[in-house]
Amino acid sequence: MKRLNQHNGLEPGGPRITRRAAGSWVPVIILKYDREKHKISSKEIKREWKQSSRGLQSRVQKGFELAVQYKIPIIMPKTADSSLDSIKFINERWDGDRAVLTDQDWEHMLSSDF
Repeated sequence: MKRLNQHNGLEPGGPRITRRAAGSWVPVIILKYDREKHKISSKEIKREWKQSSRGLQSRVQKGFELAVQYKIPIIMPKTADSSLDSIKFINERWDGDRAVLTDQDWEHMLSSDF
């Protein structure tokens, strides 16, 4: 939360570029990492996520790929940016307080056709 507050200028520190960007930053997806459960370090996940993706759509797609690869739960607000195809796809699958996706849904989302 501290990092998000820095991006939004609510706390000191953080990157200058994103502090100057218009609007405020909101999470689209969050990977719920548990160091006791996962066999990869959070630094390795962060590095892989940032190095292999650019732009919002690419970062969201890579986040889904990492979640599936390392079996990491995803937290995603129901009001996430619906201008992204992957978020629209998930928003259509909400059931109560969670999105329910089949194996075929995941395969579709992770395909290069998406």
